[in-house]
Amino acid sequence: MLHFITGKGGVGKSTIAAAFALAAAARGARVLAIELGDPAGLCRALRARPASPGAIERVAGGVHVAYFDGAAAVAEYLTRKVHLGRFARPILDHPLYNAFVAAAPGLRELVAIGKVRDEFILQRRWEVVVVDAGASGHALEHLRMPAAAAKTFSSGRVHREASVNAELLRDPSLVAIHVVATAEEMPLGEAAQTIETLRTLDLAIGRVIVNRCVPPAPPDVDDALARVDDVVVADVLYRARSWEQIQERGIAALQARLGLAAVRVPRLPIMEMNAQARALAWPIAELAA
Repeated sequence: MLHFITGKGGVGKSTIAAAFALAAAARGARVLAIELGDPAGLCRALRARPASPGAIERVAGGVHVAYFDGAAAVAEYLTRKVHLGRFARPILDHPLYNAFVAAAPGLRELVAIGKVRDEFILQRRWEVVVVDAGASGHALEHLRMPAAAAKTFSSGRVHREASVNAELLRDPSLVAIHVVATAEEMPLGEAAQTIETLRTLDLAIGRVIVNRCVPPAPPDVDDALARVDDVVVADVLYRARSWEQIQERGIAALQARLGLAAVRVPRLPIMEMNAQARALAWPIAELAA
């Protein structure tokens, strides 16, 4: 299965992506975790330091990790598939090449998704691939590009490869695009908008994951709070109760808007990212299958 993880910045999507990878590896799957862009959150969460774009490193927990840089992916594509031969190095080293890659709309995103597909389908090494696709806007740029390129180019190599990648991203038997939020107004709103955009693009939607949730209060909690005499203790308890109510109202509104059941992931004590990812691997193990 190919899992993409996205969401608003700061909601813990990289930690969730790392937990997906660790959970899948724990059940015996061959797992590759990919960070789109420079090594950042996912690599930190898995304590990985790949030597270069596309290099694959095995880390504790049986997970393999890589990061895919768009410009490097384009260079690899030109070298391996366009068969530039002895002209490859002079072209790739030329300043105009870097200017072209930076200016060409969607080129890096298109080739990066193609490289993800190559690892998942063509290499035949991995049973599960988890992609930390970055913040919602960044992820959508990557995910919408294959279909857009297939329409723009009516024939030729770009059309063929873009069409194959677009077809993969629409296949729910192979792909799941998960959106992470926290139970706050802006992250939940962005998650809803992202899911709606994915539906418009006809892409393979996975789950909405609400991170850092507090557990639901017992039914008689309000009666119990009313009997607390200590003012300071009562204030702390009422604040916790208010947050839980805000959380539940927000999740209920999200589910009603999308018609999807949200997956709650528990709030953890403050700890290092790798420890968080390992702690969350068990609660989301079913999603990583």
